[in-house]
Amino acid sequence: MDEERVYECIQEELTNMPDFVAEFVKVKTVGQYSPLTIYEYLKNYRPFFEYLVENKLVAESETAQISIESMRKLTVLELNDYKAFLQTRKPLRSPATERKIDTNEPVKRKAKKSKLSSVTVQRAITALKVLFKFLTESSANKLHKPYLDHNPMNEVKGVAVKMTLQARADKISDYLFLGEQTQEYLDFIETVYPTKISAQARKFYDRDKERDLAINALILYSGLRLSEVVNIDLEDLSFEKNRVRVVRKGAKDDAVYIGAKAMEYLAEYIKIRESRYKPDSEETAFFLSRSGKQAKRMTGSAIEKMVGKYSEVFKIRISPHKMRHTMATRLYLNTLDLTLTAKQLGHKDTSTTTLYTSIANDDTKDALNNL
Repeated sequence: MDEERVYECIQEELTNMPDFVAEFVKVKTVGQYSPLTIYEYLKNYRPFFEYLVENKLVAESETAQISIESMRKLTVLELNDYKAFLQTRKPLRSPATERKIDTNEPVKRKAKKSKLSSVTVQRAITALKVLFKFLTESSANKLHKPYLDHNPMNEVKGVAVKMTLQARADKISDYLFLGEQTQEYLDFIETVYPTKISAQARKFYDRDKERDLAINALILYSGLRLSEVVNIDLEDLSFEKNRVRVVRKGAKDDAVYIGAKAMEYLAEYIKIRESRYKPDSEETAFFLSRSGKQAKRMTGSAIEKMVGKYSEVFKIRISPHKMRHTMATRLYLNTLDLTLTAKQLGHKDTSTTTLYTSIANDDTKDALNNL
């Protein structure tokens, strides 16, 4: 979904939300959270407010009318009851899915699950914790002081996702292009893929080849997040230092090193950026797409589709995030340094990065084979 459509969806969600949620969105979209993150939060707030109204936990009969006074009266017991409700609730098809806003392909109907997954419930709890923290700590509202004097969500525990690191590692390992496959994938895009497409598709491939190779190589040799790639401007990239300036999660500026191989592809792209895409002099985006006669910043949705298109023909359809996993696993294998790997990925600490030790770890298998 492109950014313009995300903003439209945010506004649609806000029409049925209390005023304080609109204030939350206004504050959090200024450099802290991406529009897509905000939209995901709002999709979790909608059923929460509906639950409050349906179960008469608030005085109001419409979700948009819920007052901050009603929010102040919510108890830890009631919030835990909502958590229990989520854990027993059957999955619902979201309005976004029904409208097919993310894809032009037909929606595939899956077998109904008996209840929401632990991951889905935890996502809802996390979203509510973010909202209640804002209401308790932020003065960015019409009262100029926090709306709540205490945070009942602090006493609502998260839901444990019952999957070990090794199980998670095994789940994603098939989607990684490790070892020589990293370069083989890039070579495939450059030499083999064009032989497998129609003459009409070849026209677009020839136009975008350098750009697409540069994006794929950049993620595979830097581990940047999709949003970080999208937001790169011309002035952010340093060919002298092999680094790029990005804004990490939490609106933190960072300078990220890029592998030398990726710099070669980036250099080839920059040679044709002006002549091929013909951007206006005011256009600062590094990666461009062309719609009609206008060149504009390439969207995250377009990059996801592009990566999926090439990778599906090469081996298996993957996402930019899986390519980030590929880089992290290869970096850890080459360094055996969790701290360095965490720093490259922009992780706050090594707890999240530990996943890559499980992907790369053959010690247990070797030990068993030697018994």
